[in-house]
Amino acid sequence: MSEIQIHRWPARALSGDVIRGAAALGAALFLLLLVPVASSVFFVALALSVVFGLYLAGTLSRLRSTIEIDEQGVRLSGGLLGAKSIKWTELRRFELRYFSLRRDRKEGWMDLKLHGGRQTIAIDDRLDRFHDVLARAWEAARAAEVGVSEATHANLIAAGVIAMPGI
Repeated sequence: MSEIQIHRWPARALSGDVIRGAAALGAALFLLLLVPVASSVFFVALALSVVFGLYLAGTLSRLRSTIEIDEQGVRLSGGLLGAKSIKWTELRRFELRYFSLRRDRKEGWMDLKLHGGRQTIAIDDRLDRFHDVLARAWEAARAAEVGVSEATHANLIAAGVIAMPGI
């Protein structure tokens, strides 16, 4: 029987997203109340309400979600779109992206996308013990001989998952 590691997104890590999403949705809905129905501004505010509502729903969903890792694979449960799972033996794509907030690339976040079977699981670095999940997924990707892009390779080096060449 394999040990299951359970990972969650801490509420404190997502609180800013909840506040921003709620404020943006509130502002867009307030604008809907102020403008005449069927005007161009109304439809823009309606579209913004939908976008901000989806953003807020996704963030709240992430608060309830868990990532489970074991010898067999990875599972996402409690998400907005239902449970997803990928067996390590079915892993076909491994992508680690870095999104910089500044030009000097000193601030930003990492996003891991795993694809296998007909499922895609996206995990950002605010997940507790993200590095453990990243290392286990990389181990599985190597075992499955999944090729990665140069950007993913560079991000794995930056995350400390693989050694820098020449060291």
